Amino acid sequence: MKRCIYCLNECPDDAKSCPLCGFSGGKDEKNPENCLPIGTRLNNRYIVGGIISKGKIFTSYHALDTQSRQRVRITEYLHEKLIYRLPGELIIKFNDERCSARGDKEISAYYSHYLRLCSVSKTSILDFTDCFAENSTFYYVCSVTSGVPFSSFIGNGKTMSFSKAALLMKPVVECACKLAKAGKWHGGISPYSLITDGGKIIALTGYTYPPKSILSPFDAPEKQLGAKHCGAFTDVYAIGAILYEAVTGSLPPTAAERSKGRALRFPEGMKEKEKRIIERALAFDKNERYQSAQELAAELGGQSFTQEKKPLLSRLPIRKIILILAILVITAAAAVLINTYLIEPAKEDKQSEELANLVSQATTTPMADPWIEIINKYPDIEFPDGMNPAFSDLYAINPEFAGWISIPELNINYSVVQAEDNDKYLRRDLYGKYTSYGVPFFDYRCQMRNLSRNTVIYGHNMRHDDKIFGTLEQYKTIDGFRKAPLIGMSTLYGDYTFKVYAVFISNRDASDDNGKIFNYIFVNAGEERFANYLAEIDKRKLYNTGVDINKNDKILTLSTCCYDFEGASLVVVGRLLREGESAHVDLSLAQENPNPKFPQAYYDVKRIENPYKDDPIIFE
Repeated sequence: MKRCIYCLNECPDDAKSCPLCGFSGGKDEKNPENCLPIGTRLNNRYIVGGIISKGKIFTSYHALDTQSRQRVRITEYLHEKLIYRLPGELIIKFNDERCSARGDKEISAYYSHYLRLCSVSKTSILDFTDCFAENSTFYYVCSVTSGVPFSSFIGNGKTMSFSKAALLMKPVVECACKLAKAGKWHGGISPYSLITDGGKIIALTGYTYPPKSILSPFDAPEKQLGAKHCGAFTDVYAIGAILYEAVTGSLPPTAAERSKGRALRFPEGMKEKEKRIIERALAFDKNERYQSAQELAAELGGQSFTQEKKPLLSRLPIRKIILILAILVITAAAAVLINTYLIEPAKEDKQSEELANLVSQATTTPMADPWIEIINKYPDIEFPDGMNPAFSDLYAINPEFAGWISIPELNINYSVVQAEDNDKYLRRDLYGKYTSYGVPFFDYRCQMRNLSRNTVIYGHNMRHDDKIFGTLEQYKTIDGFRKAPLIGMSTLYGDYTFKVYAVFISNRDASDDNGKIFNYIFVNAGEERFANYLAEIDKRKLYNTGVDINKNDKILTLSTCCYDFEGASLVVVGRLLREGESAHVDLSLAQENPNPKFPQAYYDVKRIENPYKDDPIIFE
């Protein structure tokens, strides 16, 4: 059996055309303009076939997952008004700088959104299986299920008992709970988006973001009546509407009908509690509806919410309360001080040394084929293709381990992770345990196999010691630069050296710079936009390092907090060593910048006039 190159279904070897999709090659062999060519390989895993649908923002393709050998659906961000592809190229290009700025923001937002959905999918029936950035855009992957829609079993007079319907809908309710916990909602739950197999609901498809404009009887009244802002309570309504159709065999009245007084109707003999659950899930007023899927799940599970008992302290005399609180405050303060200045720093030093030793041992132990031992040691772990075997132990500890940052002269030698967002590792270590130090992490948008234009790494700078990125403060002076002009950075797939190009101070809040924020944490930019960025940091850098840079170079950005004013950030920018270039840096070329550009808050703290107050930011 061979596979049709368009739909990736198996078909007989002697078939002249695919019996399923009818594809026969010829003029139709290429996908439409701007789309990925048939046969494109993505993420070293997926083979792309023909397009399934092409919208204004997203284009979906048939694809084959070479690891599972299963057909999947891959969707690409391909905004038709912003993006184009040159013939024979895979990397997207933006029509102009304005399109580039908008596209970067949209890709970042969508990518973060779908990464969260993939996280929910791992423990639910939501059908997202993967999400990755490539070709200067991003892709999300959905499974292709062989079941039938739930709509085949309900409606048009077909009914079932409430208890059976509630049992079938349990995984849907659980999925809605997990979406809500991730700060998301589905927005398109209906019998048509639920796929069944073997008498069970196995997949929730049809996700819409933002909520779809085509309305259905399963959309909440506020959505039917034109509300732009929806929430988890709209998913609650959809689940209630499906339960209603399951037990009555008919659709619930529309919002227009209910506004005219049409009531819900239930079959005779149905229990009052069951009616009450559906009525509350379908409440016309969203404030009277279950406000979360968790609340609905509790009702379906036979639980109820009880009023909280008054705290013990509220029943004690005021003098005893004051005494207890005073003792607790003193005890807690002492514990915090001991933990902050003694326990946590010692644990951080020990863990950092242990992790560095794991890498050191792997690089100093020669082996003909290290992967033989690694696979035997970790038989259940699937390591990425092309990964540096020296990092196998760290990847086995945490598959979100993504690389290493090293500036020996500043005692910086740390593992770097990459999560689905920029919050996860602010207060946890590589093992996932709490620590106020966190762990350095790549911006979630950065590409690891083929470095983005700007690779961004974040790390903490604690006031009480110099761990993590605390010693980056030394870069505020030329002497600090001369001490450490090179930065070593590795990903799972490569080792890189960067020459320090610029150091500057920025702000995190727009209120600290007359309503402006300098976007130094962008990931990708075209040549003209990148040239504007360089011009902007040339104004801001504390000194000239003498390192040259051009609009084609790639850079590394280290971002940490500093204390020049509340909410200040210290930014160190390195330029990637070019192919064949010496790592030597002529330190004699370094010179002070006589008038670097700072945020307004810096001048306010110094009580001096801001000469750049009306200077526009030419890069956003």
